[in-house]
Amino acid sequence: MSIIGLSAFCLGLSLTAFASENAPAKKEDKRIEAELKAMKERKPQSKCPIMAGKLDEKSSVEYMGYLIKTCCPDCIAAVKKDPVAAIQKIRANGEKPALAANFKSQTVCPLSGEPVKDDVYVVKNNVLVKFCCPDCKAKFVKDWDKSLAAMLKKGQAPILLTLAQTACPLTGEAINKESSVEYKGKKIYFCCEDCKAKFNASPEKYLQAMADEGVVPENVK
Repeated sequence: MSIIGLSAFCLGLSLTAFASENAPAKKEDKRIEAELKAMKERKPQSKCPIMAGKLDEKSSVEYMGYLIKTCCPDCIAAVKKDPVAAIQKIRANGEKPALAANFKSQTVCPLSGEPVKDDVYVVKNNVLVKFCCPDCKAKFVKDWDKSLAAMLKKGQAPILLTLAQTACPLTGEAINKESSVEYKGKKIYFCCEDCKAKFNASPEKYLQAMADEGVVPENVK
């Protein structure tokens, strides 16, 4: 290869790397950033997420290091069935569940113990975990269930994301409220009827993708 050709090749690599490093954040990333800021401003839970009644301190469900309080024992079963949806309802009131006993919000990497970086994280099944570096992130994800269990055992509560659906799970385009399906008690919206048909062919695949973006589909009323 000539010197001119080699220079052009290297320049191309440099521009590609530059473009990658300076690419605009994805919509999902911006929504997550906004949600993390909103979490700090929410007030403690004051209403039952099922019946909206006054809380009974003896009726609660512990999930992923959080304490979801209810108004009565009857509501406990509903919370246990879908704790993430219950937390979503609590947050819709501008409130947040308390941390369970012996749990603290995550401030250090679950693997190294070093302070976490806000822009180094992973989301899976509506659970967001932060890390000190990409290497720890890769190691954690490699054995997610075991790593998450170890993190919870240390009393570190991960962040639980409960974003409302705003985008089609197939195209990423804005949803059309006239195009939807009901699946396992959830209502999923799409941008068009074509996407609805594709979803029905592999619903679990797309629901998993939504959960891995921190999205919780609407409950069927």
